[in-house]
Amino acid sequence: MVVAGAAARAAASVAVAEATSHVELLDAGSIPGVAAPLERLRRTELDSGVVVLTDTVDHSRTAAIGVYVATGSRDEADDHQGVSHMLEHLLFKGTADASASAIARAMDQVGGELNAFTTSEHTVFHVRVPATAADLALGILMEVVSRAALRPEDLDVERQVVLEELGLALDDPEDLVVVRLFEAAFPGHPLGREVLGSVESIEAIDRDVVAGFRDRWYRPANVVVTAAGRVDHDAVARRVEAAWTGFDPGARPDRPVPGPATSVTVEERRPGDVTQFAQAWRTCSLRDDDRTTLGVVSHLLGGGPSSRLFQQIREDRALTYSIGTAVNLYTDAGVLSLQSSTGSSRQDDLLGAVDEVVEEFLADGPTEEEVDRACRSMWAGAVLALEDVGARAGRLAGAELAHGSVAPITDFRDRLDEVTVDSVVRVAGEVLGSEVVTSLVLPD
Repeated sequence: MVVAGAAARAAASVAVAEATSHVELLDAGSIPGVAAPLERLRRTELDSGVVVLTDTVDHSRTAAIGVYVATGSRDEADDHQGVSHMLEHLLFKGTADASASAIARAMDQVGGELNAFTTSEHTVFHVRVPATAADLALGILMEVVSRAALRPEDLDVERQVVLEELGLALDDPEDLVVVRLFEAAFPGHPLGREVLGSVESIEAIDRDVVAGFRDRWYRPANVVVTAAGRVDHDAVARRVEAAWTGFDPGARPDRPVPGPATSVTVEERRPGDVTQFAQAWRTCSLRDDDRTTLGVVSHLLGGGPSSRLFQQIREDRALTYSIGTAVNLYTDAGVLSLQSSTGSSRQDDLLGAVDEVVEEFLADGPTEEEVDRACRSMWAGAVLALEDVGARAGRLAGAELAHGSVAPITDFRDRLDEVTVDSVVRVAGEVLGSEVVTSLVLPD
């Protein structure tokens, strides 16, 4: 047993050494026995104005379909905050021809997963089903998005559900610290709003407000439909066109640009003995050429177990159980955020350590090995995501809504190849050297 253990340890050491040596970036051609392209993309702009995109995967047994409406919480009137999320809920309450329970039974019969979510700039309705049920699922999605009944009695029911959802978010310090962070990062701007709205706005929303919002924004020019897996592009396009024929094309929202960033610290106290901590720096938008380099900055700083923050604060100093960074990009702005927590007796140590790591990163910059490792990790993550047909469908929609077209996934690898130590240092300096917002939820 001792010998076997030694051999296993030796093999593991070899594996680690090989992993840290030069490894070619993965593509489909490097996989033995696989000659298929990474993607098979098609795009059609229908006469109605709806854009349909598909990524056909012949070997898949499933299909993922999404309807992306290019409107969200930042497009709401000040006194109607939360209406886009409320509408998302109501669309699943049925149409004139199909009740909510009938829709649920139809999806359950084929084992489908039907859901939706709302963001600052999009409302998304998505389903994943066995490929044989793709047409059924697409038909249901088209019905609920374009022809929901929006009954007043359903609004009264969902109002209580949304109020409970909001209450849970604001009662959870881990969620609350992020809510307050974005409010401070975008002061007085819709991007700083809680997507769910406020108690006051949710209680004030009536059926006419919801219907008016739907009639204004749920129009063909504002809709992108994506499908991935074993799907037929032409069949998808025909079904979508039939659903949207006769609709006024509409237009995309005209959005006010956020004001300049300011440095501020916001604090809130809640019962408990844990301090929740978050920081944010304003960044470029999702249409900016620096977006890929910004992703590398985030990855190096706090994007994984080998990142500076995780290694120095979690592993070396044990100041927290979890720490990491994330990037949220919008059409005209962006945020690099950091989040962690610790016991109240160690909060000053945690905040000081984070400052040290960020300042060291700015002063010394990353090594070439770090940048190379980050780029390889990000590309591998993109390849791994291609195993999920839902991620494939989501990638199509994100690219179409941001850029009006979809580049092959290999375009992302090409952009990663252009990232250098110098470009990382420049973007890190522009972002991390600018105004920082700090949000704290402290024990009461």
